Amino acid sequence: METGAIAGNRAVSDECCTGNRVESVLSAQQWRVVCALLDERSRPADPILREGETLDCEEYLTVCYELHHVLLPELSDVRFVEFDRFEDEVRRGIKFNEVRRFLAQIDDDYSVLAHKSIDP
Repeated sequence: METGAIAGNRAVSDECCTGNRVESVLSAQQWRVVCALLDERSRPADPILREGETLDCEEYLTVCYELHHVLLPELSDVRFVEFDRFEDEVRRGIKFNEVRRFLAQIDDDYSVLAHKSIDP
């Protein structure tokens, strides 16, 4: 893919990177999925990248794997979301309203909070 190619919420880059970029994107995925479901009843089970975030193909696959095999199942286990692997879709779960009240209390961009806790 070309540098900076964007498809929907996907952004891919040829830039060289470190594990910090993947860690930053991964640390915010559950938060971003739940926030996205505030506006939509369902959404594709794709990673959500913020403006300016880019991943190369290998990093994107890593994030997809973690999202589908770890992060979305965790949210599904507590019933905040329903994750349909066959339809590749995430929907609000039966306990979604329990998490909704906390969303307003947390910083709008969780990835900034994650970086603050990692970097001095």
